[in-house]
Amino acid sequence: MKNTLIFLIIFISFLIIVILRDYQIKRKKLKLNNSLNSNLFIKVINNLIEENKYNLLEERIRLRDIDAYGNEDYKKWIGNPPLDEKAIKKNILNGSKRFKEGIPYFWEKVILTKFESVELFFEKWESYCSENPTIDDEILGKIRKLETEDWFVFIASQIEKSCLNLLEKHYSKKINESYKKGIKFENHCMEILKQHGWEVKETPNTGDQGVDLIASINDLRICIQCKDHEKSIGNKAVQEISAGKLYWKGTHAILVSRSGFTKSAQKLAKSNKVRLINEFQLKDLDKFIV
Repeated sequence: MKNTLIFLIIFISFLIIVILRDYQIKRKKLKLNNSLNSNLFIKVINNLIEENKYNLLEERIRLRDIDAYGNEDYKKWIGNPPLDEKAIKKNILNGSKRFKEGIPYFWEKVILTKFESVELFFEKWESYCSENPTIDDEILGKIRKLETEDWFVFIASQIEKSCLNLLEKHYSKKINESYKKGIKFENHCMEILKQHGWEVKETPNTGDQGVDLIASINDLRICIQCKDHEKSIGNKAVQEISAGKLYWKGTHAILVSRSGFTKSAQKLAKSNKVRLINEFQLKDLDKFIV
């Protein structure tokens, strides 16, 4: 009887050890899976935002509303999508207008496409929440628990950070040495335009959105970026002036360079209706915008 009891105690102890070991193994696997899914989630999101940052900024500018007093409204850009997984699927299936523009449109057409389905997106998102259980809520002014329905706040915040960072980089360009060199070229271009009948205004040193000069005659409002570089101008300048034209409500976008343009920039400019010229062609600017 005594031996039987000892054997039973040993067996139960062994069984407990096995159960605990299996539990620990499953827990480690779950943690590893959550970690991998979380890393994949944030990597995919950030890569997609980086790849599309200029287009996102352009849409942000296009969708903003400005009242008579200069107040900016970004409701169209931010949007108001459903937050519940089932409601999202239903809205997408029914072709809801809540995913037709702004950040919700980018989420559905670009981000969701990468994850292949709503279910897979939320599977990765829940893993991210598990690995990052809190969020610094700027509205409430405190750190709180990250909820499943915070997915859109998170996505929108990442996109807004990218757009604002892009704008900030544009501002910082105005204080470096290349700007000091470039301002002379801007003044030169401005004088040429004035001599040929254009009314020309300089944009502010900060917040120019890629536009150096705005030349006007009648209903024409030409947004101009001036580049005094040694190398051919590439795609970035084309993207900047395209976004800048929208921001300043221009009718045309012109890129002026002393060093020419890359083939890629020429192709992109054509598709974005940006005119590429040199300083000597400024005197005949009206011919290039017809």
